[in-house]
Amino acid sequence: MNRRLLSAFLSASISFVFLQQSVLAQVTFTGQLRTRTELRDGQGSLPLPGAKASLFTNQRTRLNLGYNTDRYRFFVSGQEVRVWGSDQSTISNLEGGKFFMHQAFGEIILSDTSGIKVDNLSLKVGRQEIVYDDARLLGNLDWLQQGRRHDALILKFSHKGWVADAGVAFNQNHGKDTPNRSGNIYNGIPAAPVVPGTNAIGMMYKSMQYGYFARTGSFGKLSALVFKDDFQRMELTEGVNTPVAGVNSRITVGGALFSKVSDKIQVNAAAYYQGNKDRFGNTLDAHNYTADVAYAAGKFVVNPGFDYLSGNNTTEPGRVNRHFDPLYGTPHKFWGLIDYFFVADPYGVEGVPTRSPGLVDIFIRNRYNVNNKLVVMLDLHEFYAANAVADRAVNPVGNLGDSRRLGTEIDFVLNYSLLKELNIEAGYATIFATPALDVLKAPATYKQDRGQWAYLMLNFTPNFLAKQEPRQP
Repeated sequence: MNRRLLSAFLSASISFVFLQQSVLAQVTFTGQLRTRTELRDGQGSLPLPGAKASLFTNQRTRLNLGYNTDRYRFFVSGQEVRVWGSDQSTISNLEGGKFFMHQAFGEIILSDTSGIKVDNLSLKVGRQEIVYDDARLLGNLDWLQQGRRHDALILKFSHKGWVADAGVAFNQNHGKDTPNRSGNIYNGIPAAPVVPGTNAIGMMYKSMQYGYFARTGSFGKLSALVFKDDFQRMELTEGVNTPVAGVNSRITVGGALFSKVSDKIQVNAAAYYQGNKDRFGNTLDAHNYTADVAYAAGKFVVNPGFDYLSGNNTTEPGRVNRHFDPLYGTPHKFWGLIDYFFVADPYGVEGVPTRSPGLVDIFIRNRYNVNNKLVVMLDLHEFYAANAVADRAVNPVGNLGDSRRLGTEIDFVLNYSLLKELNIEAGYATIFATPALDVLKAPATYKQDRGQWAYLMLNFTPNFLAKQEPRQP
């Protein structure tokens, strides 16, 4: 090989190496494998007399691929969720598809191309997680193995501590236009056992629009949310709810404050109002208030607070629905790990969500950082109904009187980071219920007065393109 050819070969090789490094610097490729073994003996609802505890393992597997430039971002996240053994030893067609696209979006950076000098102005389009503040009303519901995502378009703005986002979504069942499949009708009720939304709402929105605004500074963060979701109207036809033209629109407005008073004290508060119509077309007049204080003393953090979610007078049902629904947030994070409130399982007299008396949660969360790898958490919840709980027609537990107390829950969690990419978490939750809680959980029959739940979770999150450190001998 002559010198000229050798020089050209070396130059091409060096150029290829630098080009490869440049391309890889714009690519992200990560994964997640999360297994959770659960022992359920009254998780979600009180167990029936004689019921046996169940034991199983479920698994989430994700692959995330992203590509970033100064003009756009592209990201896809595919995932598979399953219970170990649900396919037996082969793939069963009866199980349906378990692999689906969790996220798939593109984000166009407008601030670099339009001449607008701001930190960020972008348009994000596609399937994506929508998470704001503490995920109370809008969150990715990451605890659930399937998670939550939306097919939406969001215009995002941020500059020097100011944030303003505007998002829209429009859902349809198909793209056909035939006489018996009108493109204007959306059936947002999927086949069982899928239950979208929160509090057993049972119906996905047809469309939604929202505006989110926030200001971050030395005081902390102040935010405001205006959210409207529209539900396809339903008519009872021969005993079956059938979607018809038109929508019922629900509007939620409010704001939150996350204030750092000092290095040791943080105060959080939020207030939201829901009005206009519920998905059935009833007049809606509901609200949610919450406040808590976090105090840090060395490695220990104590966090007392309360939540108030309005509900209906179940003894004298009215024409106005005062039940507050926490939209598309993360109930597991706020109202007890055992998930008795505002999740898929119904919460209301005889299991009817529209007969929900609301909820008052007085809590104290405790966190102790043993070291940089081990964290211990102990939460206590005292639950009350926001309104009196009506006796059901056939009430084996007797007269409830004026008691609104629902029960006491204790949650205990150990979290250990074995490696940067491997986390182990174990938890135990138990609730000591009153007869009033029995009345509010389906099925409408006498149940045990205590539920419990335990889990062991392994979370492996590799970064496939990260530079690996040499292993020490």
